[in-house]
This record gives sequence, C-alpha cells and structure tokens, in this order.
Amino acid sequence: MTSTSTLTAVLVGAGPTAVGVLDRLLAHAAGRPLQVHLVDPHPAGGGRIWRTAQSELLWANSLARDITVLPDASSTVAGPVGPGTTLSEWALRTGVPLDPESFPPRTLVNAYLSWVLEGLAAAPGLTLHRHTDRVVDVDEHPDGVRVRLAGGGRLDADVVVLAQGHLDREPGAGEQALGQAARAAGLTHVPTGYTADLDLDVLQPGEDVLVRGAGLAFVDLVTLLTGGRGGRFDEVDGALVYRPSGREPVLHVGSRRGVPYRAKLGYPWAGPPVPLTYLTPDALRARFGDRPVDLRADLAPVVARELGRVAAAELFRAHPERTRMPWKEFAARYDATEDATSLWAEAVPDPADRFDLAALDRPLAGRRFADGEALQGWVRDHVRADLARAADPAYSQDQAVFTALLFTHAVVAGLVRAGRLTERSEREDVSGWWMNLFSYLASGPPSPRLRELLALSEAGVVRFTGADTVVTLEAGRWVARSASTDEVVAATALVEARVPDVDLGATTDPLLTALLRRGAAAERGGRLHVDARHRLVGADGEPSERVAAVGFWTSGAQVAAFARPGTDAPFFHQNDALAARLWSTSAAGAARAA
Repeated sequence: MTSTSTLTAVLVGAGPTAVGVLDRLLAHAAGRPLQVHLVDPHPAGGGRIWRTAQSELLWANSLARDITVLPDASSTVAGPVGPGTTLSEWALRTGVPLDPESFPPRTLVNAYLSWVLEGLAAAPGLTLHRHTDRVVDVDEHPDGVRVRLAGGGRLDADVVVLAQGHLDREPGAGEQALGQAARAAGLTHVPTGYTADLDLDVLQPGEDVLVRGAGLAFVDLVTLLTGGRGGRFDEVDGALVYRPSGREPVLHVGSRRGVPYRAKLGYPWAGPPVPLTYLTPDALRARFGDRPVDLRADLAPVVARELGRVAAAELFRAHPERTRMPWKEFAARYDATEDATSLWAEAVPDPADRFDLAALDRPLAGRRFADGEALQGWVRDHVRADLARAADPAYSQDQAVFTALLFTHAVVAGLVRAGRLTERSEREDVSGWWMNLFSYLASGPPSPRLRELLALSEAGVVRFTGADTVVTLEAGRWVARSASTDEVVAATALVEARVPDVDLGATTDPLLTALLRRGAAAERGGRLHVDARHRLVGADGEPSERVAAVGFWTSGAQVAAFARPGTDAPFFHQNDALAARLWSTSAAGAARAA
C-alpha cells in the first residue's frame, strides 16, 4: 500500500463494537484514505441491542458517567486518542437532560452512539457507506474479499470485520421439547431470547406465569410487564409502592439461587485496587504447569481464595478497627492455608465483614421455610439488606472484590485465548459457571430496579419460588417446586428469562452458517474460533489475514462493547490492535500486488 492507497473495510454489524473499531481505523489512518461499509439490518450506531425501536423503560446497566466508546487520555493504546467524550458529557454538550448518576434509557444510549458515529463520519479522508442489509457470505480471493448481501448486492473490500454482537440461535433440544409439550397442552412457553424482542402479549392480565431466571433478563421482563403495562411506582415514606394497572400477570420467579442478582455498588471508592496474588501468570504456571485447566474444578477454588484475600486486604487497610490482628500476620497465615474459615473467625469479629463466596453465591442454601409467605418475607429482607450494603462505603471491601472480579475476568479471557482450558470447560464453564457468578456479583441490576422489585413483591405481582426451582408439566399445568419450601406453584405460562446460551453450531446467522459449512470458519468451545489477533480461524486451523471477528460470540471474547472512562479499558486495546493490523495487512497485500 502506498501512502495514498485506500483501505476498504466492511464491518458486519453497526453497533457499539463496530463504532469502536471504526474509531481506531481512523486513528491509524495517518492521512491515508479509508472507505468503510457498515452493514446491519438495524440503524447504524446503536445496532440491534441499542436501537430506538424499544421501550424507553429499558435502561443501560451502567451509570451515564461510566459509558464511553471513545478512548481518553488514560488510554495507552498505540494509536492517537481524542478527549474521549462520555455519554454524560455528550448530554451536557448537546443540552440533553441527563443526570450523570442515573442509568440512561437504551434509546438515549442510541442517540449518543449515533452522535459518535456522525462525528467519525465527518473525519477527513473517510468515505462511509451504510447498508441496511445483512451479510450472508464472505469469500476471500488473492486480491481481497467479496461480501455478499441478503438484498443481492456485493461489496469488494480489502478486509472484513465480523462484529455482529449478540446472535440468535435455534432452541436447544430441551426447549424444543418444552415448546411442543406446551402446544399440546394448550399452555404458553416463551423460550430464551433478548427480552426487548419477545412477544409478551401472550401473557394475560392476572395470569399465573412461572419465570425461570432472576438476572438482568428477568429485570427487563418485569419492567415491561409492569410499568410497560401502565403500572406506576409512588414514593411513600421512603419506600416505593406499586400501583397496578390491572393488566399485569402474576410472576412466580425461580432460579438456582432463588434470589435476584446483587445490586450495583452505589458509592465512589478512593482505595487503590488490590493486585491479584494467586491468579497471576506465574502463580497459575506454578500451580498447574502447562496442563489444560478445568475452570470449575481447578480454578474455582483459586478464585474464591483470591477474592477473599482481596476483601481482607481492603478491610484491614480501610477499616482496621474491625480486625483483631495485624495485616501482615493475617496475610501470611492466609497464604499458608487453603481453608481460611477459622482464620476469618479469629481475625474479624463481625460475620458481616468476613468473605464467604459460597454463602454469597447461594444465600438460600440450607434454608427451609414453613410456607411461601415466609419465603417472600425472607427474600425481601435479603434484598433490603443488599441495597443498604451496596450504598454503604463502610463495606468498601465489596468495591475491592468488584475490581478483583474485573481482573479475574481478564484472566479467564486470557486462558481461553491461549487455549489453556479443557475443551469441556471452555464450552460449558466460561459462559456457564463463570459468567453466571461474575454477572451475579459484579453486573447486577441498578439499585432502583431492586427497589421496584421490592414494591412488586409487596404488591403480590412478583413472588419468589425459592432456590433450585424445578419446573415440570403435570395435569395440563406448569408446576414449580423448590428446595426452599414445600409450596407448589401451578401456572399456565412459562417464561425462560435468560439470554440464549452461546452455541455457534445452533446459530441462525446466515453468514456464520455459510462460513462454517464450507470450512472458512470453525467452532471452538461453542464460539467462533479466532486467534489472539482476532483473525478468523478456518476448519484447517489456518487464520485468515483478511477476515477478523470480535464480540461476544468469539472465542476468548470477554471484552464489553463499552468502557468506563479513565480506565484504559481492554475494549480500546482490542480495537486499536485490530485496526493497526488491518492497515498493515492491506499494505502487505498492496505491496505483493505491486
């Protein structure tokens, strides 16, 4: 490629991931012309998840001040960076009323992303084409890549980046069987999916509905079926009271834990992050050597031990008056034992200050209630206590654990990229055990949503079925039982309040299906196989120099589509390294052609 040669890139998907890649392609242009085709059936900027065509009641799961897709001065990426305007800064600049400490509607995030995209589109030397279409195939040839669109069009490019984000998939065998059984019995079954896309009109006012899952998809479901149907929340004596519209179903929610995800922490933390001790590369190498690691069997105990050490370090640093021995003594004894239960009891008088991952993860374990009403009261008390603690800086050890979870997330992603996990563990544990634990502890709902959930529970619109809830079909009804109570709940509808599990072999995406069919792409651990440089790996094990892939469905992908400002986030490093490589790849191709 000469200094004036044009790089032509096709970005498959036009949501925040694609916007981030475009920003870095421009950063590495160095005066060279750039032509980019954005292809997405949804409007460019927000893409599918952040589109405007959804309820304004659905929120982002981050504070407005914590959302950006642009690197700032804190970033150590190779390419140049600008000021890194955040969502809240954009709102202030453009006169959009928005509290930086609020959780913005997803439709407002769309407006921010669209503004960022328009700013990038105006960059000198960029020619940007937007295609409201879907890519159905990509063919490499010696001189570049040909991209085929569902509408019949074709695009020729130097490089292609797959950035579709969350994908749809065919229901698994279990869900298909449930759907068939529901139809035969005249019952309703709403399978897994992205909540904003589900047909919830099938759920009738006053109908008893079983809900499996108590995470973020459940929170969105509750929002759409209550406030979305005309109900409202009033503040009364410091608590929320729900005023029903009469159009709500009655939601009986159960899950493995039996409780909602933990509230987001709601106070600033001045303490320095506690570095990892047991999950560093050297520590992992010393413990496991070069053998494949099982995330659940091998790493889970190390994660629990690491998080406990981090919690203790912050407790002893920030709240030494609540401890009974010097930190150096505690740390030395902690490092020397695999079970620190007795050490915690000796060194920390208040059980609320001790870290117990098993108790955090399964708060209902071992508890039995006389009836459903007793269970409802306990869960409400649990949520109230969680909300109070999440707002109290006296428990700053929780912030330290949150930060350590982010570090651990990066460790897990690195193990996947390096191929260090067993095949079973990569397929089942990464998106199963690990993502479930991480989301429960570090990516729970905004506190206002949990306050609403309390009000809905008090109003009888939401009821909790307990831990280890099992749903069966009996005598023409869905029936739920749990380990928490003898109460049996019968219903005429069942909703799977979970996003679909990642399984590339079941995807309905026509492009990935075509690539897999002819061996131009391959599956690893249920995800699209890419190497450490995000090159698409074919069935022959060879990486493509011209086709890259980033996003949730790629192997080793644990990078979010947004970042917190001032954190030098992995999101920016991923996109920056990818953009630099794409420019060099195209330059090498041009040199060979010359």
